[in-house]
This record gives sequence, C-alpha cells and structure tokens, in this order.
Amino acid sequence: MFDAVEIGRRISRLRKERDMTQPALADVMGVSFQAVSNWERGASMPDIGKLPELAQALGVSVDELLGGGRGGELIRSVIDGSEETFVKNERITLSEAGEAAPLLKPKQVTRIVRAIDEGKDQRDATAGRESSDSTEQSKIDLESLVAIAPFLDEDYLDELAGRLAPNIGLGKLASLAPFVSEDALGKLALASINTGGTLGELAAIAPFLDEGDLGKIALSCVENGGSISQLASIAPFLDEDDLDCIVRTTLKQGQKIGDLSALFPFLSHDTLRALVEDALKNNDTGSLSKISMFL
Repeated sequence: MFDAVEIGRRISRLRKERDMTQPALADVMGVSFQAVSNWERGASMPDIGKLPELAQALGVSVDELLGGGRGGELIRSVIDGSEETFVKNERITLSEAGEAAPLLKPKQVTRIVRAIDEGKDQRDATAGRESSDSTEQSKIDLESLVAIAPFLDEDYLDELAGRLAPNIGLGKLASLAPFVSEDALGKLALASINTGGTLGELAAIAPFLDEGDLGKIALSCVENGGSISQLASIAPFLDEDDLDCIVRTTLKQGQKIGDLSALFPFLSHDTLRALVEDALKNNDTGSLSKISMFL
C-alpha cells in the first residue's frame, strides 16, 4: 500500500528542487494551499485525476511520483483507462492491487479485482486445468481480500465472501464482516448453521449481524439440538424478546433452569419471574439463588 508520508516527502523534495513555493504549486494545480500542505505532510493523497498534472508540474512521471513498483504501474493504467488489460497481461495479484486501492474509487477497484479473478479462470481454461477449490479458481485469498475490502463495492464483496465462506468457516469470516452487508452476512450465517455450524462459531460475526436475523438463526439452531451453553456467547447481541423466546423453547425441550444461569443477565424480568415460579414449583433452591441476583 502506498505510504502517504513517503509520497508527501517526495512531493516536497521535487517541489523544492524546482524552486517552487507551496502556493505556487497550488496555483499550477488549481487547488488550495492547504491541499498541497496536506499532501506534503502525508495527511492526504492527491486525487488520482490530479496525478498526471502534478507529475508534470514536478517534472517526473506518475510512476516516479508514486515511488515506482507494481502499484504505481497499476495507477498509471487506471489513468490511461487500460487497467483491465494491464491486470490480465501483467498478472497483477490481489495484494498488488491493494497497494493502489486507497487512491482509487470503489468501482475502479472492483473492476481491477474482477479482472484479477477472471484472468485466473481464463488462464486455467487455456491450460486445461479445472480446480474443485473455489478459492483457487477465484485467486482470492482471505488475507488480501480483507486488506482491499474497504475499497470494494459492497455487492461484489458480498459475492466474494459467499465464495470464501464454505471453505474458511464463520470464525475466519469475522475479519471481513465489518465490510459485508448485513443481508449477505445473515444468509452466510444461516447456511453455515444449517450445514453443521455451531453457535460458538456464530459468535465471531454476531456483532455485525442484523439483530432480527441473529435471533432467527439462534432459535433455529436451538430447535435443532444446538448447545444451549454456546448461546451465552451471542446473548449480548440478541434482542431481549428473541432471547426470552429461545429460553422458553429450551425449557419445553426439557432444559433445566440451572443450565441457563449464564443467560440470566440478559433475560427480561418477566422471563426471570417465570423461571422463579418454575423453580419454586420444583423446589429448585440452587436456581432460585442464582436468579435472585438479577431480579
């Protein structure tokens, strides 16, 4: 990824070599003096549309201005409008695309990542290879995707997360969860639970799920015999009414009140009072003492 501070130092050095003041460079660029000052301090980066003009004003190429490397070459191809061809011809990796991403618009980053993805598929087809591993087919690895996720269109990121999820599981998907849409994340979570995933694994992404979706998924898991002990890990993120409903369901299934003690802090007073009544009927003094702390 480009170092804004290093690029700022380069802009400052090149400006001084040409014996220009910051206001003079600002006039040439048609920007404010503060903008040039921010660039040179590394507080912000020049807009990609300004890079050719800035490079010309400082007497260097765009590549030189950005410090060279594959990221700089990729930026130049975006300016030329040839980024998709460049990516496919030069076999740019997702990690290399991540270097340029902070300077690009989401649609530009998405086009580049799509080109990387499609380029791998085309090379495999040409070589007569066929892989059953979707992560290999897409050439999208989790670590590189997490780095570039903030710069991608949400719809395309949802698609990539859906491809990765079956192979990496909900736990590892948590690193992508802040950038994936709630709707897509809910569908991935439900699919995981329906294919053997646990509430413990769900806890990793629970803070990023829609509260209603989380309640439905948790209830479905418990109804299908999921471990009630793991419910405590997602209880802080559940709607109180949903949690009350889940607890009532587990009691109908024969769950003992004492086994629900980890959930007592998150239950409504109405549900706690109902548990007290049940404990009194069953002379369950141990549960009564635990519940009384939260009444």
